[in-house]
Amino acid sequence: MRQLGTITGLCLSVVVGMPALAQDAGHSGWYFRGGPVGVYFSPGAELSIAGAPIPGADVSVDDNYSLSFDIGYRFSDRVSGSFTFGIPPTAEIRGAGSLAGAYLGDVTYAPAIVALQYRFPTGNRKFEPYIGAGVNYTIILDDEGKDVAGFKVNNGWGVVLQAGFESMINDRMGVYFDVKKIWLDTDVSGTLGVGGPPAAAKATLDPLLVGVGVVWRF
Repeated sequence: MRQLGTITGLCLSVVVGMPALAQDAGHSGWYFRGGPVGVYFSPGAELSIAGAPIPGADVSVDDNYSLSFDIGYRFSDRVSGSFTFGIPPTAEIRGAGSLAGAYLGDVTYAPAIVALQYRFPTGNRKFEPYIGAGVNYTIILDDEGKDVAGFKVNNGWGVVLQAGFESMINDRMGVYFDVKKIWLDTDVSGTLGVGGPPAAAKATLDPLLVGVGVVWRF
């Protein structure tokens, strides 16, 4: 946790402070991106009830669709930084494996991502690929139990890898395709049924975010 906090602080420092260090005035500047995004989970869980591990217990999380936005700054023709946020979606968390048939609860969440990108110079504004890396902090806005009383999902940190490309229509406006992979674990707790035994789980979510949209350079 301490290492992730340090990385986040460094990324934020770069995003805020590096405009003054930009070397290429022709490529530096702020940009905004926005469009639809699909969130595809690769879930798993280690569950215990009253402190005893439950073999074969697992979870499934339905895919989500929402709108995602980036505020970014290009430091040069090759380096940029961005802050990603979006409209919070709601995911259904259900039991799988030995928990098949259980509807654990609904979670409304808001991932926030700070990342740096390296852009490959192609000499063609119609195709500018990039790769990136950063950190994610997912904030749980609401958790509502179904078959679990006192259903609680904690906020979580995760590492992010990113790849995509932009295709500019003119000097200001273009379109983009973007993929982000987040490695994310969180703690889940509750009570099975009214007055039942306490349950706790370490849930792995590992979502893949696939987005398209419009980019506007200022």
